Amino acid sequence: MALMGTLIGIAAVYAAISFIFTVLDINEGTGTFAIVVDPFELFGRTIGGPIHDAYWSLISIYTDQKLPTMALLAAGFGLVVAGCASKPTWNLKGKEDDPKEYLFTHRPKAFLWCLMMPWNILTAAWRLKKVPVILPILLIPFMLPFALMMDVILIVLFVIIWVVMTVRIRLAASEDSATYEKDTQYAVCPKCKRNFYQPNVKCKCGLVVSYPVPNRYGVKYHTCNNGHKMPSTNADGSRAKMQAVCPYCRGEMFTHEAKPIVISLVGSVGSGKTTMMISAVESLSALAKEKGIVSEIISDGISVNAQRRKANVPPTPAGELDSEYFFLRSRDLPEKEVIINDISGTEFHPDRDKILFEEYYRYNDGIIFTRDPLEVMALHHSQSPTKGSKNTPTAILESFYHMYTEINGYGPAVKSTVPFAVVLTKMDDSKVRSYVDAESSPAEFLSKYSHKMISDIAESAFKNVKYFKVASLGDNSNASEPFIWILSESDQGLRDRMFK
Repeated sequence: MALMGTLIGIAAVYAAISFIFTVLDINEGTGTFAIVVDPFELFGRTIGGPIHDAYWSLISIYTDQKLPTMALLAAGFGLVVAGCASKPTWNLKGKEDDPKEYLFTHRPKAFLWCLMMPWNILTAAWRLKKVPVILPILLIPFMLPFALMMDVILIVLFVIIWVVMTVRIRLAASEDSATYEKDTQYAVCPKCKRNFYQPNVKCKCGLVVSYPVPNRYGVKYHTCNNGHKMPSTNADGSRAKMQAVCPYCRGEMFTHEAKPIVISLVGSVGSGKTTMMISAVESLSALAKEKGIVSEIISDGISVNAQRRKANVPPTPAGELDSEYFFLRSRDLPEKEVIINDISGTEFHPDRDKILFEEYYRYNDGIIFTRDPLEVMALHHSQSPTKGSKNTPTAILESFYHMYTEINGYGPAVKSTVPFAVVLTKMDDSKVRSYVDAESSPAEFLSKYSHKMISDIAESAFKNVKYFKVASLGDNSNASEPFIWILSESDQGLRDRMFK
């Protein structure tokens, strides 16, 4: 806006000086335009001379008196200046699908808009009321020279500013994109689970617009159609704090321009996934504080209130649930967003008509498969028909792997590089711990109690498999261990800063 006002101001000053000298020449008995360039000489002297003479002959048809001629020229000059100040000139608003104001040099058909600025009084008068447009139409001959003068200055300055702004946009966009690729890479919606390069954002007035980056809407900031400014770089961290909106489901979220690290929990009903997750987040937050790292928990399912109730966590409801997520940041560490997907064990029951909604399997950074040792031993000793049913731990893992390969399009011989943690839970129970500790490793425990197939499937499907035994409650809780392993495998900077 400031550049546009300066450009119009320079052109208006030039036209005003031309008008003054024209009036002086008329007063002396001559009719000419004498400042820098006669507008009619733009067509060349051979053509411009006759046009100049024809113009003054036309003017004489209106009046051959000095004062009326000067008054009409003054009216024409005034209408030209008014045209530059009218709404069509300053209408930079974007379309409804992205309601942001354009830079005046980069709005659609910007060059034509520039040419039309001195003539916009015609459009403005027509929009205001159709009858008043007759007046500027009648005064077109007196507007013509000043409009042409202003067009010359406007076009020259417009081209210069367009070149400068284009270079600034490209340099700023390149720098901003490089920083985003390095520190963020992509964003994830905790509601629909889709990942995308950048979200939309919501302005304080409620308008939802595209992510503000240096482009045709602005270099340092964008302006919504209601006139509110939004930062288009994250140099001072302000853009990352904006309310983000998923471009697919329109759900509200926060990204903080942090790199997402996505962890998915897999396991049967009652295997301890949710309790382990809550306890792990609590431990990670405490560890972050010790290391001088700020942890900011966003979602309710892992909040401080949830941590207080972790010993009495209700069963996870079936269906698609929002992801739980929190942020880790410090002065010497680019911000990280840890996203945890915890869904009900019922979703892993084999089902021919199953609708797959686990979009996050396409981009997750680690998978934690939980097993309840009591259930493992009970199934081993049981003579119940359920021992071979579709809800056994092996069947749950096979169902998950079918889902995982189908969503990713993997063939049977493909091994995923995603870290895969096999976790025996409920080690806070001394009796359970004694049985598990009696074996040399969690893998040996599974093998002894007829669940070696779990290890076989995991190690045939994933290149990087590690076994854990976890207590989620009590003073000896170590629920964060599989999470720390995945976070360390996924992000070297986080590993060096927080886990060493």
